Amino acid sequence: MKKRRFVWKAVDEKGIIQRGCWDGDEIPEIQARLRKEGYFPVGVRSTRNWQSVFVPTRKKIQWSHFARRLATLLEAGIPMLQALEMMTFHETKLTFEQEQWKSVKEQIEEGRDLSEALTLLNPCPNSFVLSMVKAGEYTGTLAKVLKEVADELDQEHVYQKKLKAALAYPLLLFLAVIVVLYVLSVWVLPMYEKLFISMGAELPFLTRVIFAGGRKIPFFLWGTFGLVTGGLLVMKHTNSDRWKMRLDHLLGWIPLLGKVYRFRDLVQFSQILGRLIDAGIPLLEALRLTAGALHSREMLELTSQLVFEVRQGKHMAPSLRASRIFPREGAEMISVAEESGQLDRMLHYVTQMFRRELEDQLNRLTRMLEPALILALAGLIGLVASGVMLPIFDLSSHLE
Repeated sequence: MKKRRFVWKAVDEKGIIQRGCWDGDEIPEIQARLRKEGYFPVGVRSTRNWQSVFVPTRKKIQWSHFARRLATLLEAGIPMLQALEMMTFHETKLTFEQEQWKSVKEQIEEGRDLSEALTLLNPCPNSFVLSMVKAGEYTGTLAKVLKEVADELDQEHVYQKKLKAALAYPLLLFLAVIVVLYVLSVWVLPMYEKLFISMGAELPFLTRVIFAGGRKIPFFLWGTFGLVTGGLLVMKHTNSDRWKMRLDHLLGWIPLLGKVYRFRDLVQFSQILGRLIDAGIPLLEALRLTAGALHSREMLELTSQLVFEVRQGKHMAPSLRASRIFPREGAEMISVAEESGQLDRMLHYVTQMFRRELEDQLNRLTRMLEPALILALAGLIGLVASGVMLPIFDLSSHLE
């Protein structure tokens, strides 16, 4: 029997994200091999074929919904297996998510822990969810931890929606600029150009530039659209674990948008690390697990440096102060927390501070982008109108 190829993502002992492709029969085999070689598996999936590029089959699971329902049932004193049974037994036709819960129940019946059963799902939850569930199992507070996981995932979803809402109107204005350019270059400008040529009018320099640019704009727009779309499809389906990181890195170079993405990464880092430490996971292990849930290249490098410092028995504050992406105020707060031994509590306040900064950056981005795009659209229409009207004024003066 021919072995399948699996793409894996794992965290090594230094907290660095490692990726690779291995051949095997099943996902548990790859996960066991990773653990044997000293890695913490973050994600394992079978490689895509060319058909899946055009017909994606991977579905998303609402982990927050699962965690909250299971936490409620466990808090009510219902045993794990019975709780999972209650989540699926009343349905005649199971949805994709319910089939996954049923699979988890079957794995637990075979003697596996909940955290181990979740790793066998495809897609499986991220390293934050898995590590929190494992910590809840070790400390006997699984219901409490599951509720915290649900709160964290819901909060992350809310801020993702806020980010999308903040960028929706500027994106709509940008698309309006593109549509206006295309309409002008395909229908309006050629009509006036033919009219002026038939009348033998001498075109001013600005008008000639506008007409020449209008002839090239459709090819430029379609070429750019094809290159961007093709590049994103290739990045997503050839290496789906890295394409979002590369896209975020590119967006991070945009002046206003870059700050939004930076503070989003800071919120994610401090919040996940604080949750893991509060759940009873040691700092070194919590940093490694936090690295598995991050996407920004800069934050991954910083987390790897923190893992190296903590392994040597040093504090995190000096590395955070030296970092160009971590705010100095947050580094000083963490320094005080390391001295007082209340790092998890201080990380909660640091997260709140970063979240306020994120909201300020989102509001500032919206306030500055909207008028800028409106002015660009008005200026573009005014420039084209002036270029078209100049020959008309010239013809009217000759007629007089």
